[in-house]
Amino acid sequence: MTAASTLAEVLRGGPRDAPLYQALKHVQVVPISADLGRRAGELLGATGMSGHDSTVDALLATVALAQSRPMLLITSDPDDMARLTEEPHRKKAERIAVVSI
Repeated sequence: MTAASTLAEVLRGGPRDAPLYQALKHVQVVPISADLGRRAGELLGATGMSGHDSTVDALLATVALAQSRPMLLITSDPDDMARLTEEPHRKKAERIAVVSI
């Protein structure tokens, strides 16, 4: 599962997109609603993060946080994603596992 906003980060409209389109056949893409946008903004405020890159990350984080657990989040930005998905109130085994690619 991924957020629709993530597509803007990875797709560039050329032949190099072919492997990504193959992978996307197996991934549910969650549209960005007004509610997800609001929650992402609140998440940025709570973490003190800002900027375009952080905004796209926060949109993905809101999608991840809404999923049942266990949850594995694969990202090229593990530090920011771990910060955005941190849930200290949950037991460690119930938190989102952030993995770097």
